[in-house]
Amino acid sequence: MFDATPTLFGLLVGFLVGLTGVGGGSLMTPFLVVGMGVSPATAIGTDMVFATITKFTGSVQHYRQRSVNLEVALFLGLGSIPAGLLGVASLEWMEGTFDPARLEAIMINVIACTLVLVGASLIYRNYFMPNRNASPKPHVWDGKGKMSTRRRAYTVVFGAFGGYLVGLTSIGSGSVMAVILLLLYPLAPAIVVGTDIAHATVLSLVVGLAHMTQGNV
Repeated sequence: MFDATPTLFGLLVGFLVGLTGVGGGSLMTPFLVVGMGVSPATAIGTDMVFATITKFTGSVQHYRQRSVNLEVALFLGLGSIPAGLLGVASLEWMEGTFDPARLEAIMINVIACTLVLVGASLIYRNYFMPNRNASPKPHVWDGKGKMSTRRRAYTVVFGAFGGYLVGLTSIGSGSVMAVILLLLYPLAPAIVVGTDIAHATVLSLVVGLAHMTQGNV
């Protein structure tokens, strides 16, 4: 008998990703592990492929609406993509080092800690982030013109942090990166969401392909 649960859940996650730019890994990976009994490594790789598909449509739409800052997305990717591949390599090292039961226990704890980080970042984003409607301070880059060298460096470093989490757990390509964007740039909400989804699409594609080559899909 056909089980429609994965399809319906995928529909819900896709809608949330398109609307907010967050929620893909935070919802899908725990669902696959807890709800479907999939091993953590396979759940992570499968979610990356799913995320690429769901985020692609949203990123194209945001690009057409001119709500993507390509420069910000580029420098995020310079940090996140190499770090994401390092996260995949870390997972492969763990698979070769620990027995399956031990690896599953470790990865469930890692995923749980990452979800706590994501939850904390979203709480900070919603309740403690400065008002973006207020006039930006003169020294803060507003998304127009070229970024300073320091801001580029910050973007690469923070992107690497988020990218490693994505490669290791599949979580954070939307939620963590969105908070990074909000911390570094006083951009309009639509630009934050559009840039976040566009960057996450490329990151998910690269990391997903890496997981596929390792048999984690």
